Amino acid sequence: MGNGIKGVPISTPELEALLRQIISPVRLAAIPAVTLAAAGDYAALDVMSNSATANAGLPIYVKDLAREPGGVATIKSIAARCSIAAVLASLRLHFFRELPLVAEVEMDDNAAFSLVTDAGRNKWIGSILLSAFANRGGVGATSDTNDINKDMKCAPSETGLWMVITTEVAEANEAANMTLEFDFYAL
Repeated sequence: MGNGIKGVPISTPELEALLRQIISPVRLAAIPAVTLAAAGDYAALDVMSNSATANAGLPIYVKDLAREPGGVATIKSIAARCSIAAVLASLRLHFFRELPLVAEVEMDDNAAFSLVTDAGRNKWIGSILLSAFANRGGVGATSDTNDINKDMKCAPSETGLWMVITTEVAEANEAANMTLEFDFYAL
């Protein structure tokens, strides 16, 4: 262990982590995708997930957000794509340090989002509101959200976080089996 600035000790792993951020600061961390049930029009604050069947909706695991297990995921920007060009909703991504269970968090498609129990609330670590989707013609609906700078601590053995998607506003242009895909850029 050497001396850092003004005699504050700095370890080799700390120095290596700092240098990694300087040399390669922002990277494409993950590209999760989900096919949505889209069982009907979405009201504001509804969950968007794979299943509308009671207790069957699943969260999405977003891998490699942190550079090391138990590390801090610093999300810098998110690009999102929807397979249906007419979808113009704003989405909120809710993040969880540990896998949220159906008894703890409402995750069924078209249901109102809720952190049902204290256990669910304790796993929730924050959310990010994405910019509204815009119809980009041949590429469908896209959303680019930059300058996020959101820090979230991963579980000790994880480099990723669990995510539940909700609508921020009502959306009536959904279609069954539409897909959402996200590019996460992180430090």
